Amino acid sequence: MKVRNVTLSVCLLAACLWCFSLVSRVDSAEPAAAGFKPVASVESLMQGQLLVFKQIGELVTNKSVPKRDEQLHAYAEVLAELANVNTMNSEKQDYRGWAGDLRGASMELAVAAKQGADDAKMDQIITRMKGACQSCHDVYQ
Repeated sequence: MKVRNVTLSVCLLAACLWCFSLVSRVDSAEPAAAGFKPVASVESLMQGQLLVFKQIGELVTNKSVPKRDEQLHAYAEVLAELANVNTMNSEKQDYRGWAGDLRGASMELAVAAKQGADDAKMDQIITRMKGACQSCHDVYQ
């Protein structure tokens, strides 16, 4: 009986270790986006980013808009996603870095809006967003 229990315990332990190794490999695998290629041109993405950025600016200035924080949150997430796609439009690290900075700041704005942050905090984030755009445009536009 003891031999059987020890054998079962060893088998169970081995199975657990095997499962753990599978999960670890999946967690460290490269994201599926490696084959991702944007379908929109850089110019179209920039136009989309500009349109969304204008909506964000209008919402920040007009404090009387119903559900303002919800709208800011949604537009900031959309801008973050456009910037996310834009990171795939160039192999140049500075370009990808600025697009990534815009993505990160946009997500920060989305979180701040959802949490009802004050306008001063949102203005600071928007200033960083504009800075990321301007830095890239100074080089590539």
